[in-house]
Amino acid sequence: MATADSYCAMYDPFLNRTNQTEAFHSALSGIANEVGLNLGCVKVCLTLGPGEGLYEIEFLQKCAENVGNLIAVERDRESAERLRARLRESLPNVVATVIETDFHTWKGPEDQVDVVLLFHVLYYFSTSERKEFLRKLHDYWLSDGGFVVVQSVSGTESPGHPNQKMFRRLGSPIVAWEDIEADLLDVGFIKNHAYEFQVETDFSDPDESYLRFFQQYCLYVGQRVTLDDVRNAIKELYPHGKTDRGFDTLAVFTAVANGGQGQVHPRDN
Repeated sequence: MATADSYCAMYDPFLNRTNQTEAFHSALSGIANEVGLNLGCVKVCLTLGPGEGLYEIEFLQKCAENVGNLIAVERDRESAERLRARLRESLPNVVATVIETDFHTWKGPEDQVDVVLLFHVLYYFSTSERKEFLRKLHDYWLSDGGFVVVQSVSGTESPGHPNQKMFRRLGSPIVAWEDIEADLLDVGFIKNHAYEFQVETDFSDPDESYLRFFQQYCLYVGQRVTLDDVRNAIKELYPHGKTDRGFDTLAVFTAVANGGQGQVHPRDN
Protein backbone atom coordinates (compact mmCIF):
# COMPACT_ATOMS: atom_id res chain seq x y z
CA MET A 1 0.00 0.00 0.00
CA ALA A 2 1.44 3.36 -1.03
CA THR A 3 1.82 5.87 1.79
CA ALA A 4 0.33 9.32 1.29
CA ASP A 5 3.65 11.07 0.76
CA SER A 6 5.39 8.42 -1.34
CA TYR A 7 6.22 8.61 -5.03
CA CYS A 8 4.04 5.56 -5.64
CA ALA A 9 1.04 7.44 -4.21
CA MET A 10 1.49 9.99 -7.01
CA TYR A 11 2.57 7.65 -9.80
CA ASP A 12 -0.20 5.06 -9.29
CA PRO A 13 -2.98 7.61 -10.08
CA PHE A 14 -1.04 8.69 -13.17
CA LEU A 15 -0.84 5.09 -14.38
CA ASN A 16 -4.57 4.67 -13.78
CA ARG A 17 -5.24 7.53 -16.20
CA THR A 18 -3.00 6.45 -19.05
CA ASN A 19 -2.65 3.38 -21.23
CA GLN A 20 1.13 3.91 -21.31
CA THR A 21 2.01 0.54 -19.75
CA GLU A 22 -0.36 -1.43 -21.96
CA ALA A 23 0.75 0.47 -25.06
CA PHE A 24 4.40 -0.21 -24.23
CA HIS A 25 3.80 -3.93 -23.74
CA SER A 26 1.85 -4.18 -26.99
CA ALA A 27 4.47 -2.23 -28.94
CA LEU A 28 7.30 -4.25 -27.44
CA SER A 29 5.69 -7.53 -28.50
CA GLY A 30 5.43 -6.23 -32.04
CA ILE A 31 8.99 -4.94 -32.02
CA ALA A 32 10.38 -8.22 -30.72
CA ASN A 33 8.34 -10.40 -33.10
CA GLU A 34 8.15 -8.37 -36.28
CA VAL A 35 11.35 -6.35 -36.25
CA GLY A 36 13.37 -8.96 -34.42
CA LEU A 37 14.94 -6.68 -31.83
CA ASN A 38 17.04 -9.09 -29.81
CA LEU A 39 19.83 -8.24 -27.40
CA GLY A 40 20.46 -11.87 -26.56
CA CYS A 41 24.20 -11.23 -26.38
CA VAL A 42 23.97 -9.04 -23.28
CA LYS A 43 24.58 -10.54 -19.86
CA VAL A 44 24.80 -7.60 -17.45
CA CYS A 45 22.18 -4.84 -17.31
CA LEU A 46 22.08 -1.51 -15.51
CA THR A 47 18.85 0.44 -15.14
CA LEU A 48 18.50 3.89 -13.59
CA GLY A 49 15.30 5.18 -12.00
CA PRO A 50 13.18 2.14 -12.90
CA GLY A 51 10.54 2.67 -10.22
CA GLU A 52 8.94 -0.71 -9.73
CA GLY A 53 10.21 -1.96 -13.11
CA LEU A 54 6.97 -1.98 -15.11
CA TYR A 55 8.80 -1.37 -18.40
CA GLU A 56 12.29 -2.64 -17.68
CA ILE A 57 11.32 -6.18 -16.68
CA GLU A 58 9.10 -6.55 -19.73
CA PHE A 59 11.92 -5.36 -21.98
CA LEU A 60 14.38 -7.85 -20.53
CA GLN A 61 11.91 -10.72 -20.85
CA LYS A 62 11.16 -10.02 -24.50
CA CYS A 63 14.41 -8.56 -25.87
CA ALA A 64 17.29 -9.50 -23.57
CA GLU A 65 16.40 -12.88 -22.14
CA ASN A 66 20.01 -13.92 -21.44
CA VAL A 67 20.69 -11.18 -18.89
CA GLY A 68 21.95 -12.89 -15.76
CA ASN A 69 22.89 -9.88 -13.64
CA LEU A 70 20.90 -6.71 -13.07
CA ILE A 71 21.87 -3.54 -11.22
CA ALA A 72 19.00 -1.15 -10.51
CA VAL A 73 19.44 2.31 -9.00
CA GLU A 74 16.19 3.62 -7.51
CA ARG A 75 16.02 6.26 -4.78
CA ASP A 76 12.38 5.80 -3.73
CA ARG A 77 12.13 3.22 -0.94
CA GLU A 78 8.65 1.94 -1.74
CA SER A 79 9.38 1.70 -5.47
CA ALA A 80 12.57 -0.23 -4.68
CA GLU A 81 10.63 -2.68 -2.54
CA ARG A 82 8.07 -3.21 -5.29
CA LEU A 83 10.90 -3.68 -7.80
CA ARG A 84 12.54 -6.38 -5.68
CA ALA A 85 9.23 -8.22 -5.44
CA ARG A 86 8.64 -8.01 -9.21
CA LEU A 87 12.16 -9.23 -9.94
CA ARG A 88 11.76 -12.23 -7.63
CA GLU A 89 8.50 -13.13 -9.35
CA SER A 90 9.29 -12.33 -12.99
CA LEU A 91 13.07 -12.83 -13.27
CA PRO A 92 13.85 -15.40 -10.57
CA ASN A 93 17.06 -16.57 -12.27
CA VAL A 94 18.57 -13.09 -12.54
CA VAL A 95 21.00 -11.99 -9.84
CA ALA A 96 19.56 -8.57 -9.01
CA THR A 97 21.05 -5.77 -6.93
CA VAL A 98 18.72 -2.86 -6.12
CA ILE A 99 20.61 0.18 -4.86
CA GLU A 100 18.52 2.76 -3.02
CA THR A 101 20.11 6.06 -3.95
CA ASP A 102 19.74 9.00 -6.34
CA PHE A 103 21.21 8.12 -9.74
CA HIS A 104 22.50 11.71 -10.02
CA THR A 105 24.99 11.11 -7.21
CA TRP A 106 25.66 7.41 -7.76
CA LYS A 107 29.32 6.76 -8.61
CA GLY A 108 28.68 4.07 -11.22
CA PRO A 109 29.15 0.30 -11.57
CA GLU A 110 32.24 -1.50 -10.28
CA ASP A 111 32.57 -3.27 -13.64
CA GLN A 112 31.36 -2.41 -17.10
CA VAL A 113 27.87 -3.49 -18.15
CA ASP A 114 26.45 -4.67 -21.49
CA VAL A 115 23.24 -2.65 -21.61
CA VAL A 116 21.81 0.38 -19.81
CA LEU A 117 18.06 1.04 -19.67
CA LEU A 118 17.00 4.69 -19.38
CA PHE A 119 13.21 4.71 -19.40
CA HIS A 120 11.70 8.17 -18.83
CA VAL A 121 14.67 9.39 -16.76
CA LEU A 122 16.71 11.73 -18.98
CA TYR A 123 14.22 14.55 -18.36
CA TYR A 124 15.66 14.86 -14.87
CA PHE A 125 19.08 16.10 -16.01
CA SER A 126 19.90 19.64 -16.99
CA THR A 127 21.32 20.06 -20.50
CA SER A 128 24.93 20.14 -19.32
CA GLU A 129 24.40 17.32 -16.81
CA ARG A 130 22.76 15.11 -19.42
CA LYS A 131 25.62 15.50 -21.88
CA GLU A 132 28.23 14.78 -19.20
CA PHE A 133 26.29 11.76 -17.96
CA LEU A 134 25.88 10.24 -21.45
CA ARG A 135 29.57 10.73 -22.20
CA LYS A 136 30.50 8.94 -18.96
CA LEU A 137 28.05 6.20 -19.84
CA HIS A 138 29.59 5.75 -23.29
CA ASP A 139 33.25 6.04 -22.35
CA TYR A 140 33.38 4.21 -19.03
CA TRP A 141 30.27 2.38 -17.85
CA LEU A 142 29.41 0.43 -21.01
CA SER A 143 31.55 -2.31 -22.50
CA ASP A 144 32.70 -1.71 -26.09
CA GLY A 145 29.75 -2.38 -28.36
CA GLY A 146 27.34 -2.17 -25.44
CA PHE A 147 23.81 -0.81 -25.76
CA VAL A 148 21.75 1.96 -24.24
CA VAL A 149 17.97 1.74 -24.56
CA VAL A 150 16.00 4.96 -24.09
CA GLN A 151 12.26 5.50 -23.69
CA SER A 152 11.01 9.08 -23.92
CA VAL A 153 8.00 11.12 -24.96
CA SER A 154 8.29 11.88 -28.68
CA GLY A 155 8.55 15.26 -30.31
CA THR A 156 8.95 14.76 -34.04
CA GLU A 157 5.64 13.08 -34.80
CA SER A 158 3.72 14.42 -31.80
CA PRO A 159 4.64 17.93 -30.64
CA GLY A 160 1.41 17.93 -28.64
CA HIS A 161 2.17 14.99 -26.33
CA PRO A 162 -0.09 15.49 -23.27
CA ASN A 163 2.81 15.40 -20.78
CA GLN A 164 4.73 17.96 -22.84
CA LYS A 165 1.67 20.21 -22.98
CA MET A 166 1.14 20.05 -19.23
CA PHE A 167 4.72 20.68 -18.18
CA ARG A 168 5.20 23.41 -20.77
CA ARG A 169 2.11 25.16 -19.39
CA LEU A 170 3.54 24.83 -15.87
CA GLY A 171 6.89 26.28 -16.89
CA SER A 172 8.83 22.99 -16.67
CA PRO A 173 8.91 21.59 -20.20
CA ILE A 174 10.17 18.05 -20.75
CA VAL A 175 13.38 17.92 -22.78
CA ALA A 176 12.59 17.19 -26.43
CA TRP A 177 13.39 13.78 -27.89
CA GLU A 178 15.40 15.49 -30.63
CA ASP A 179 17.73 16.96 -28.00
CA ILE A 180 18.16 13.62 -26.24
CA GLU A 181 18.96 11.88 -29.51
CA ALA A 182 21.39 14.62 -30.55
CA ASP A 183 23.28 14.30 -27.26
CA LEU A 184 23.53 10.52 -27.62
CA LEU A 185 24.92 10.81 -31.14
CA ASP A 186 27.27 13.62 -30.16
CA VAL A 187 29.02 11.59 -27.43
CA GLY A 188 29.60 8.69 -29.82
CA PHE A 189 26.55 6.41 -29.78
CA ILE A 190 25.17 4.98 -33.02
CA LYS A 191 21.39 4.65 -33.38
CA ASN A 192 20.26 1.12 -34.24
CA HIS A 193 16.50 1.24 -33.90
CA ALA A 194 13.79 3.77 -33.02
CA TYR A 195 10.08 3.01 -32.67
CA GLU A 196 7.08 5.19 -31.85
CA PHE A 197 3.85 4.01 -30.24
CA GLN A 198 0.73 5.95 -29.31
CA VAL A 199 -0.36 6.56 -25.72
CA GLU A 200 -3.48 8.17 -24.24
CA THR A 201 -4.08 10.17 -21.06
CA ASP A 202 -7.40 10.92 -19.33
CA PHE A 203 -7.64 14.36 -17.64
CA SER A 204 -11.22 14.17 -16.39
CA ASP A 205 -11.94 14.94 -12.70
CA PRO A 206 -8.33 14.95 -11.44
CA ASP A 207 -7.90 14.21 -7.75
CA GLU A 208 -5.16 15.59 -5.50
CA SER A 209 -2.90 12.56 -5.89
CA TYR A 210 -2.94 12.96 -9.65
CA LEU A 211 -2.17 16.68 -9.37
CA ARG A 212 0.81 15.89 -7.15
CA PHE A 213 2.40 13.81 -9.89
CA PHE A 214 2.79 16.91 -12.08
CA GLN A 215 3.71 19.09 -9.10
CA GLN A 216 6.48 16.72 -8.05
CA TYR A 217 8.16 16.71 -11.47
CA CYS A 218 8.17 20.51 -11.52
CA LEU A 219 9.68 20.63 -8.03
CA TYR A 220 12.33 18.09 -9.01
CA VAL A 221 13.56 20.24 -11.88
CA GLY A 222 13.48 23.40 -9.77
CA GLN A 223 10.10 24.92 -10.67
CA ARG A 224 7.85 25.54 -7.66
CA VAL A 225 4.16 25.16 -8.48
CA THR A 226 1.06 24.70 -6.35
CA LEU A 227 -1.68 22.14 -6.72
CA ASP A 228 -3.94 24.97 -7.86
CA ASP A 229 -1.43 25.77 -10.61
CA VAL A 230 -1.67 22.20 -11.83
CA ARG A 231 -5.45 22.15 -11.52
CA ASN A 232 -5.77 25.38 -13.49
CA ALA A 233 -3.40 24.12 -16.19
CA ILE A 234 -5.59 21.05 -16.69
CA LYS A 235 -8.73 23.24 -16.84
CA GLU A 236 -7.14 25.49 -19.46
CA LEU A 237 -5.76 22.71 -21.63
CA TYR A 238 -8.59 20.21 -21.13
CA PRO A 239 -11.73 22.16 -20.14
CA HIS A 240 -13.95 19.17 -20.85
CA GLY A 241 -11.61 16.62 -19.28
CA LYS A 242 -10.96 14.99 -22.60
CA THR A 243 -8.52 12.20 -23.34
CA ASP A 244 -5.41 13.37 -25.17
CA ARG A 245 -3.05 11.34 -27.34
CA GLY A 246 0.66 11.45 -28.01
CA PHE A 247 3.58 9.20 -28.86
CA ASP A 248 6.42 7.65 -26.91
CA THR A 249 9.72 6.64 -28.51
CA LEU A 250 11.74 3.53 -27.69
CA ALA A 251 15.23 3.66 -29.18
CA VAL A 252 18.34 1.48 -29.07
CA PHE A 253 21.86 2.90 -29.43
CA THR A 254 25.25 1.19 -29.52
CA ALA A 255 28.49 2.45 -28.00
CA VAL A 256 31.09 2.58 -30.77
CA ALA A 257 33.59 -0.26 -30.33
CA ASN A 258 36.87 1.02 -28.85
CA GLY A 259 35.34 4.47 -28.63
CA GLY A 260 35.83 4.71 -24.89
CA GLN A 261 38.64 4.11 -22.49
CA GLY A 262 38.09 0.38 -22.09
CA GLN A 263 37.90 0.72 -18.33
CA VAL A 264 35.46 1.66 -15.63
CA HIS A 265 35.41 5.34 -14.71
CA PRO A 266 37.37 5.94 -11.50
CA ARG A 267 34.93 5.96 -8.62
CA ASP A 268 35.09 8.65 -5.96
CA ASN A 269 35.32 6.89 -2.63
